[in-house]
Amino acid sequence: MVLISLLLFSLLAILGSGWWLYTANTLANPVEGEMDLETFLKQSIESDRQSLQFNKRLSEREDVTWPRPDFARLPKNLVALYITEWGCPTYFQTPREDGWPWTKRVLNSARGVYSEGDGGCELIFARRLGSRLGAATPSQLAVMSDRIHKFLKKDQLVAYDLHSMQFDQALIGVEAASRYLMQKELLDLSLAELAEFQLGIPPYNLWNEVKLCSNAAQLKLGRDSLLQNLINVALISEEQGKAAMAQPVRCMAVKR
Repeated sequence: MVLISLLLFSLLAILGSGWWLYTANTLANPVEGEMDLETFLKQSIESDRQSLQFNKRLSEREDVTWPRPDFARLPKNLVALYITEWGCPTYFQTPREDGWPWTKRVLNSARGVYSEGDGGCELIFARRLGSRLGAATPSQLAVMSDRIHKFLKKDQLVAYDLHSMQFDQALIGVEAASRYLMQKELLDLSLAELAEFQLGIPPYNLWNEVKLCSNAAQLKLGRDSLLQNLINVALISEEQGKAAMAQPVRCMAVKR
């Protein structure tokens, strides 16, 4: 019986390795390190941005450079909102998930099975980056997310995700998104404005609702709910949260 079990285990290991290698060979843009990831994203984003510059006068053309993602360029409260709304407010309070727990999580994701926890957010952020590299099937996303997770730290996963998410043609990254949606620099947004901005980006993606400000009262309720979530998980004080809730929504002041 023990021998049969060992044989079955060996067979499954061989089949699993074969599936993994086959899937890895189908990846359109395999990456081996952070430089590969940064290079691919930079080329893709700058090419997209450049496509909108050809019909403009030279004096009107904008800089298309995509700088390397930097966690320090992200407002602390935006990061707090982002990880909380993905379901992992303690993301930076726990060690990176590795070993069998991570392997099991990745393998389960190939079957469409997901579990919560801070490791779950590591997988979410890695998968989102993987999809931008062309990974499409559950198997490809599993392999690509595992590769990305191997060389990006927890803060880098967040930084690369936020700095490379696309909202419209050539409108890429939360800094550009803030300038367009909120008409303010990202680092200049108040806590209330950051919560409103968070409604417009993943996981809620209420971009058009915030842009059009068609229902300011409903947006304020949503914004205040996000602020209350930060209070509940002690990422901001109740005093900070209540003061932000007292502010009007930014979209009412934006002229388009």
